[in-house]
Order: sequence, then structure tokens, then C-alpha cells
Amino acid sequence: MRTLNIMMSVPLGIQSMERYFPGLREGTINLLIGEPGVGKTILGIQYLIDGAEKDEDVLLISLNESAYDIKRDFEDFTWNMNIINVIDATPTSKKREIRPYREVTQVADVIRMMDVKEKYQSKEIDVFNLKSTLKVILERRKFSRVLLDSITSLKYFYTLDVDPEEATISFLDFFRLLRDTTSLIIAEYTEDIGNIMRMMDSVLYLKREETSIILEIIKTTNFYSGAAIPLDLTKNGFVIKEKKRR
Repeated sequence: MRTLNIMMSVPLGIQSMERYFPGLREGTINLLIGEPGVGKTILGIQYLIDGAEKDEDVLLISLNESAYDIKRDFEDFTWNMNIINVIDATPTSKKREIRPYREVTQVADVIRMMDVKEKYQSKEIDVFNLKSTLKVILERRKFSRVLLDSITSLKYFYTLDVDPEEATISFLDFFRLLRDTTSLIIAEYTEDIGNIMRMMDSVLYLKREETSIILEIIKTTNFYSGAAIPLDLTKNGFVIKEKKRR
């Protein structure tokens, strides 16, 4: 009897999205790009909440904003933020000229969002130590979904002797090695993002068009590439914008 090789899809968490896009292919690395303020972090958190509500072990790696601030930012949403895990790796200061930091001890660890009570001040670390820390954590504990917010903020972890593009590619290569983990990487849409896009299994583009927010699938491993889905933002997160009846 012939068996079919069915690719499992990991949904984004938007109700009825499967009509337009089934989700991210399980075990892949994916990119969510967009202009500042369009809602990339909201969609990323929605992706994690969807998994956590299904009893999956999910993880937010924050390079951009403290876990305390993220938890506060989402107070107006209906989601239970306490059910997700977070690594707060925000730098102590957002300066390009940081000192190399070569300690072998972990500089951050996984905590439950419910345990976040105050701002945590991380150490001043570089991109190599950050990668080493994440490697130790993610090899020790398996997560089904990982959100990195954002790869654009990785520039704050570079030392003067580091080639930014090479360091970024090397950093992202690590996520490709995570078995059974579906990673979503957030990035700002810039002119030099082409090399990062090429190494991704899929690329989602969240953008504004007049009064609408559009999620465009600009790269994927299936035939859904090119789909453009209109969205509305509510307290329940993003929902598909229904066409008005005449």
C-alpha cells in the first residue's frame, strides 16, 4: 500500500487562515518582515499563543524589548501571556561599540511570563555569546515553536571586529538545526534583507495599504506563494477582514 508523505503545517493562530494559507511547514525557519509599528510582534505573539493554548512548549526570544515591557504592552489583549516562555536577552545599552564578552556561563535563561514581575537587566554581551547561550538552552529543552524578535536588533550585539552580515547569517544558521522546532524570525523590511530572505523556508510580509493591513506570502515551500490576506487588528489579535456585502 502506498503511503503519502504529508507535510505538517503549523498555523499562525489566525482563525480561518487555512482558507488562504495553511501555516508554516513544521521544523522550518521562517521570516516575518514589515515596517515599524505594523504589528509584527503582535502576529508573532499570536503564533506563540496558538501553540501554548494547545499545550505546546513555546518560546519567545526577545532582543528588542524587555519581557516586563512586552507583558505590559499586551495587557489590553484577551490572551493569557502567562502561558508562554521567554528569554529576555535585551542588551543593557543599545550601542554598536560593545566590548567582547567571552564568559562561558549562560547570560540569560528561560522563564515563564507569569514569573516576570520587574525589568530584568541583561549583561552586555556580544553575538557569539548570545548564540552560545541559546544553543545550550535549546539543546537542553525542546520547543515546538520559537519566536525571535527581532533579528534587526542583533546589530546591538556586534563588536567592532565583527562583520554584521556574516554574524547574522551564522546566527540564523543555528535555528535551521533545531529539529521539530518551527521558528518565526521577525525583521524590519530594509533594502539589505535579501540574503536573510534567501535562507528562509518562507517569508511573510505584513504591510499597510491605506486603511488595511495585508499579510502577503512572498515566499513559501508550497503553492500558496503570492497570497495576500487582508487583516483587521482586534483585542483577540489579527482576524481576517471580511468583504463588505453590497
